[in-house]
Amino acid sequence: MGKFIMRRIVLLSILARILTIDLPSPAVTILSGQTFTPAANAPLAGVLQLTTDVDSRVSVLVSDGTNLWERDFYDFGTTHSETLLGFKPGRSNLILVTVYDKYRNTYTAPQLLNFVTAPLPGDFPTSVVLSSEPSLMEPGYTLFIVDNITAGHRYITILDNDGEVVWYLLVPQASDMDVKQLGNGDLFMPQQTPANSFIEINMLGETVRTWNPPTRYPIDGHDGVATDHGTILYLSNTNRVAPNFPSSDTVSNVPLNTATVDDCPIVEISATNSALLNLWSPIINGFIDPTRFTYLTYVTPGPDGVDNEHANALIEDTNDNSIIASLRNQNAVVKFSRTGQLKWILGPPANWQTNFQGTNLQQYLLTPVGTPFEWNYAEHSLTLTPQGTLLTYDNGNFRVSPFDPPVLYQSNYSRGVEFSINETNMEVSQVWDSTQAGGDRLFTPIFGKTQWLPQTRDLLVTYGDITLFCRNHLISGASVKG
Repeated sequence: MGKFIMRRIVLLSILARILTIDLPSPAVTILSGQTFTPAANAPLAGVLQLTTDVDSRVSVLVSDGTNLWERDFYDFGTTHSETLLGFKPGRSNLILVTVYDKYRNTYTAPQLLNFVTAPLPGDFPTSVVLSSEPSLMEPGYTLFIVDNITAGHRYITILDNDGEVVWYLLVPQASDMDVKQLGNGDLFMPQQTPANSFIEINMLGETVRTWNPPTRYPIDGHDGVATDHGTILYLSNTNRVAPNFPSSDTVSNVPLNTATVDDCPIVEISATNSALLNLWSPIINGFIDPTRFTYLTYVTPGPDGVDNEHANALIEDTNDNSIIASLRNQNAVVKFSRTGQLKWILGPPANWQTNFQGTNLQQYLLTPVGTPFEWNYAEHSLTLTPQGTLLTYDNGNFRVSPFDPPVLYQSNYSRGVEFSINETNMEVSQVWDSTQAGGDRLFTPIFGKTQWLPQTRDLLVTYGDITLFCRNHLISGASVKG
């Protein structure tokens, strides 16, 4: 406590000295309206407003009693309304405002603004920082959604490189599970039913835009992509009828039935008016054999039928105007052109037969080359690196195809993995995976992401919903989920 008080005294002394420096008559001055208004929805953000007599820009120095940090804004004008972010919960913040004109003349406000942030909500999940080396990390913040399963609350959360919360927002809808940041700094979220919309949220927690998809193709909340050419790509769900479908994924030689299956079309709509632009069905376009099954086929039945695809991620490959999609329950990543032509299938080669058109899909399977190499199972997330390699998160469920014996739960693991794909030779090699770093063995049967970090050229691997944690051959958290 004594160190905290001393540090606060030092920070306040610095601010006091700044305010008592004798300055000549200013070439720029603050006229009125120096106020800070906390955001109604995002408790750790707010709006700074003021006016000046000449065009100027704003710089802000903040002391929270522990840290001193600065924010610079570069939009010149006489009326300023700046969104201020970076506050931490449970702090009393002193805000010092300085304005600069175009000739670098300055004026510092004679009074400090005060912003007291409340503690995190009582049901906000507790986190513990086990290790942190900010000097080695990608500059900036980390954005994700954290879920308190017991309370049924999810929060969009931003952490700094010390692992401390600097922004949060209760998700607009309890089932929301994906969020991305747009180029303008706002957040983009797909919302499945009942909202069934895409929303853009600013950093004050305000919804600034909404898109409603075609009624026939509702939003699957796993993924949605706002492209840089004025469209939105997303995943949907619809019913298809598949004859000769196995009635079990664990017993061979079972009766074949005509089954209703959940097909997961990839949909593209206009970001201007939400008009339907493109539609690709894994079954109708022939990306999969509709009767091919895995050990995941009957794990998560859904309202649209047998969940034999479970699409959960998609990206564009702008190098050749193609789309790459993850079909988790097929243990497969597929790439196809915008004309609907399948290019390749990345996944275990077992049990691939023919599609509805009678085409043998084995010709599209990538052949592994080099060692080490392991196939992807029940994967999540897709990212293309600047080198053209493909990143995914290999959850690793079962790690075999029917009817080989599944890997024992206690021996399983999940990993971030980087693949290099040679489309000319139809070959795939494994460049890297997170098990090479050693350390603890983690298994997450659902969720996860592997992400490219452009400045450090590192990879960020997010292990979601850890159900098995193995350190020094000790296993804990052994609950099984589908």
